[in-house]
Amino acid sequence: MVAVYLAVFLYLRPDREPTTWEPSEIAEHLLAGEGYSLHRFTGDPEPSANQEPLYPLLLAAFFKWVPAPDISLLLFQVLVWACASMVVARLARRSLHAPECATALAVGLWPPLVVYVLSYHPLWLRATALVLTLATALRYRDKPGRWRAIELGAMLGLASLARTTFLALPVAILPWALRRGRPLFLSHGALALVTAALVLSPWLLRNRIVLGAWIPGTTTSGYALLIGNHPGANGVMDDEALGRMNAELPADFYSLPEAGRDRFLRNRAITFLMENPATGARLYLSKLFYLWTWRPGVGHEYSPGRTRAYLVLWSVTLPLILLGWRLARRRPEAEHPGLLLGVWTLLSLLYAVFAVNMRFRFESEALLVPYAVLAVSEGWNYLRERTGFWRRYA
Repeated sequence: MVAVYLAVFLYLRPDREPTTWEPSEIAEHLLAGEGYSLHRFTGDPEPSANQEPLYPLLLAAFFKWVPAPDISLLLFQVLVWACASMVVARLARRSLHAPECATALAVGLWPPLVVYVLSYHPLWLRATALVLTLATALRYRDKPGRWRAIELGAMLGLASLARTTFLALPVAILPWALRRGRPLFLSHGALALVTAALVLSPWLLRNRIVLGAWIPGTTTSGYALLIGNHPGANGVMDDEALGRMNAELPADFYSLPEAGRDRFLRNRAITFLMENPATGARLYLSKLFYLWTWRPGVGHEYSPGRTRAYLVLWSVTLPLILLGWRLARRRPEAEHPGLLLGVWTLLSLLYAVFAVNMRFRFESEALLVPYAVLAVSEGWNYLRERTGFWRRYA
């Protein structure tokens, strides 16, 4: 695994010319004493909630206190993701009865995740937060208790600070995790929700004070909703769709405050959906299909070679994922065969409401890879038993 990461690092050399994503810009403003802000439509930094707070704060901490922050941060990300891969492997062993070592390697070396772990982008942190939330939920389910309910709530809150979409996780995770503690469902569930709210409260209060609105996540929901749901939309987040959307905005749009712009875009998208329910439903189904397969013009934001390689990989992997799910359901040793796939299905149903991007799948693919590993493992075992391969070459 170390050799693969080193080779990819030497190929990409992200430390030479780090991509300027919004989290990096926010971190720079924090270090300059300008607060959590962005340069948007004026020459001066504006207070912002454009990005979830966790990764920009991590960047700022590394840039301020850690020697050689660019390299140190990448090394930290690799180590954290290596640990998260082992957590996924343990989850897969219990949930699907998938081979632990092979799963850890497959998840740790999954190409899209390797690329993002070696970049200054929060995708790896979102993937890690999702994995740790599921592990914490399983830990509570094994042995329900007040402290573990608090632990689960804290993890749900932290995950939401890493990815706004994860605000929806309690809808699925809490009923599943608290199922074995039915007499304590209400008390422990309330405790977990209160803890999650407390973890979110500094961000929520900051947005209320600074931006004048109660924003638990980011101010990009309206943008993502409208770009995926407007006249002529194809449901994807690309430059063409952005151009069409911008052409329809009023001249005074950019004079609105950030929270006002988000609200305006969201209301316009909702109006479009209410006036065109059939078109909205068609777009939703198209986006859901794209999330599971691929969309026209996919990968414009990536190099053509990488995109083609990924599409070949995914074309092979998707049937294996579905086969692995079927195999897991038939195995009595598998405790929760549908857990990992179910969480991804919930997220894909939510993502399809907005505009979709291939990157959305990357952050959740760690939940799907174990099914493919199980299918390959079972196929290998079947081939070995039927042909005597092992006995012949052992």
